Amino acid sequence: MSARDVRALAAAYGIGVEIVDLGDWRPARLIAEYDPDGPAIRVNAREISRIDVERAIAHELYHHREAIGAVPRLCGRDERERAADAFAAELLGAR
Repeated sequence: MSARDVRALAAAYGIGVEIVDLGDWRPARLIAEYDPDGPAIRVNAREISRIDVERAIAHELYHHREAIGAVPRLCGRDERERAADAFAAELLGAR
């Protein structure tokens, strides 16, 4: 799936994608977040030069799919994050 396709998939779900300053989360890094109230995916402008934006969007799309019941919500945060990473990797293929 191409970068344009990831953004088109987000749009098909009715999800806005924004590049915004999400603040300083040191020592952690906040790359992107999913907001179910938008719904919106916000990619952290502070991380934009160090990340694959489409992979971040695809990762957050997994969390949207959790929110709408398309995939079961796993119990632990680490499990959910690994599942979101795997979904993004599968969606985009090896890049």
